[in-house]
Amino acid sequence: MSGETESIKSFLEDYEEAFKTPDKKAVFLIGILTKFLLDVQYTNRGSTPFRSKMYSLKLNQRRLKRLFPEIVEKLREYNVSYPRLEKHISEVLVEVENSGWNLSKDEISYYFALGLCLGGTFK
Repeated sequence: MSGETESIKSFLEDYEEAFKTPDKKAVFLIGILTKFLLDVQYTNRGSTPFRSKMYSLKLNQRRLKRLFPEIVEKLREYNVSYPRLEKHISEVLVEVENSGWNLSKDEISYYFALGLCLGGTFK
């Protein structure tokens, strides 16, 4: 496992009560990957144009599902990938699709913002 993925898994275990459902984990993890992308953009361009695609952090299930492949594709444009993290996110998303989404729009925005704000701690 990569260092990022290991530290994220450890964090989720430490705070398992807060992230006990797969939909919470998935949204949080996508927030982390988004932070990684914004960091890559800032390093390469001095700006973060992807921020404009984040719907002012007013997210719902449909928007989140649209964001994930866009994030992965944008990272590839910068010749960057986080394959283990992306795989982990994909596995959790499949689990969510199997068990069902149960988060409100506000909760989706909240867990995404948590991942976005804490994402830098996992690098």
